[in-house]
Amino acid sequence: MQDRLADEELDELVFEITRCVWSAMDCTACGRCCKELQPGVTEAEQQRLAGRRGLPVAEFRRRYLERDPEPDDGPAWRVRGSTCPFLQDNKCTVYEDRPSQCRGYPYLYEPDFSSRTWGMIERTFTCPVVYEVLEELKAALPFRRPRG
Repeated sequence: MQDRLADEELDELVFEITRCVWSAMDCTACGRCCKELQPGVTEAEQQRLAGRRGLPVAEFRRRYLERDPEPDDGPAWRVRGSTCPFLQDNKCTVYEDRPSQCRGYPYLYEPDFSSRTWGMIERTFTCPVVYEVLEELKAALPFRRPRG
């Protein structure tokens, strides 16, 4: 039996486990990501969201965004506050126009899972889907102690 999966095989296993776990979860029962994270918002997303709110971009920024002090090659603006202002009754009021960082979160369908493992472990504190995926992954790939 092989001790290690190729990166592509691991990604496919994670994708399969994610599909199963997500089918049994309702994100609106939790909403922790929207209550704890501050996603970046690109210029195009700001324009789209401002239009949805019927506001000029400058007013949209003033009400809902703040400068990201460490953009790390990401958007220079992020959602202000610890709870997203667009969250109401654990549902996103701008779901169709939500920022790409919200759209992709928690990034379980992204490739190169093995190089992102630490980030995934960190996300277990925010997202029960990630926690359950990692638990299922652990069960699927039991740890074997080296002999000797």
